[in-house]
Amino acid sequence: MRAKRWELADSNPARLRTPQDIVEDLLVRRGLTDPDKCERFLNPRLADLADPLRLADMERAVERVSHALHRRENILIYSDYDVDGMSSSALLYRFLIKLGANVRVFIPERLAEGYGLSVSGLEHALADGPATLLIALDCGTTNIAEVAWLNERGIDVVIIDHHELHHTLPPARAFVNPQRGKLAADRMLATAGLVFKFCHAFLKIQQTPELFNLREHLDLVALGTIADLVPLLEDNRILVRHGLSQMSATLHPGLQALMEIARVRTGPTPATVGFTLAPRLNASGRLTAAMSGWELLTTRDTARATALARTLNTLNSERQHLELAAYREALEQLDQQPPGDKAHCLVVASPNWHQGIVGIVASRLQRRFYKPAVVISLTDGEGKGSARCIEGCSMMDALREHASLLHAYGGHAMASGLEIAADRVTEFRAAMNNWFRHRVNTELYQERLPVELALPGRALTEELAQELGRLQPFGRKNEPPIFKVSGVTMHSPPQFFGNHHLKFTASADDTRFSAVGFTLAENMPDADAYDMVGHWEMDDYTQRPLFRILDWHAAA
Repeated sequence: MRAKRWELADSNPARLRTPQDIVEDLLVRRGLTDPDKCERFLNPRLADLADPLRLADMERAVERVSHALHRRENILIYSDYDVDGMSSSALLYRFLIKLGANVRVFIPERLAEGYGLSVSGLEHALADGPATLLIALDCGTTNIAEVAWLNERGIDVVIIDHHELHHTLPPARAFVNPQRGKLAADRMLATAGLVFKFCHAFLKIQQTPELFNLREHLDLVALGTIADLVPLLEDNRILVRHGLSQMSATLHPGLQALMEIARVRTGPTPATVGFTLAPRLNASGRLTAAMSGWELLTTRDTARATALARTLNTLNSERQHLELAAYREALEQLDQQPPGDKAHCLVVASPNWHQGIVGIVASRLQRRFYKPAVVISLTDGEGKGSARCIEGCSMMDALREHASLLHAYGGHAMASGLEIAADRVTEFRAAMNNWFRHRVNTELYQERLPVELALPGRALTEELAQELGRLQPFGRKNEPPIFKVSGVTMHSPPQFFGNHHLKFTASADDTRFSAVGFTLAENMPDADAYDMVGHWEMDDYTQRPLFRILDWHAAA
């Protein structure tokens, strides 16, 4: 396991007398010193959401959809096959159906039609019936030719997407993408949040808020926003906080069934959504057709919802087996590669890997080695891959620099997709390593653990864990605080479980507390006492406080 760099911020432990003092200190460290800003952060209100009409082309999008409703046009929603795409299309479909639209949804198959708008996917979608308006969700930003293809056939296009811009904008009737704006708060939004903004803007312009209760569908917005790993700040924080509350009392039979089969017994958190619910929904898009995941989010039939949830649960188990096999083969490939081929960027490829799981394997490799990672599935001389990056650099910048080696690419700084000829993978591997070697500071390759406070063992109380919950929802850019505790001993022998995990009763400053270390069983220091860094939190399942270890050393 690669060594992590502990970065302990200056602290004044003498001030930290109570859990409230600790939370106040954490707020200050996050730049929240103004009382009004602190209040909005700790108690985010829907009334504080930014005006949806400040997004470029939002008014044009509302106008075109309104025109289609009045003329009873056939509307086709074409969305991505991931959770953000499924939840976005589920929300927009419910909204338009409520308004009386003639609307249907199409989600392309990952293997047959690939990501985004493709001519094969569009022909498949239009074979089911004509349309004069196509609304592209969570895709379309880089599909210049495909949007022109639709326009040539008399089909207007409205794009609602959040991916990075191409140097040329698509010729759509309306192109709603927060990357077009200048406000960082808007650029954080996932497509689920953008669709919420569209619905809000529509009701605002039409002055008919009573037509659709957006609050009842905030659970869908939270689902897509969390799954897409966007920063949980500003509007995203508001939408997720209220969306998780709505999810606890969801009115969607499919979400109810999914939470039941996934054994989400307590109130959903970003962790349970990201690691428990989202993988089951994603399993449909990864292995078969994402329409089953979308149907789960839109069905009103309880029996159908239960059957779909069971199917997705089975698919998720199959996905886990495929993922583990591919991960092991990827590790074997890396072992055989010369050091220079993997020094700055990991690139592996195989015809044995299902295209639907390469993104997960890339994430696992990135976390294990803390390097940018690209995993490519090869079929008939062509490769389709997923790439994951590390903080401080952009995978999209790297792919953009090497566009001549690729058939296609797109995505975010941290997560991207690409298509490449199999015979160019070796050249691509060398080029990516060369690019990252010259463009990225070597310090970025050591994972940072920004430790906010050093706490004595006696500070680890249930009251503190409860108080820290006020900082939730945690996610990108609002990470749970990391604490350091020194001189920790094991009060009881560790129990080993799962895939290299361990748990034990710890003791520090004559205070006992529960501790758990995921994937740390092989990294247990040979010592009588430890210095540990990690999170102090309420466990989602037991509802008891525990220290989740991120890293540990022999006590200084």
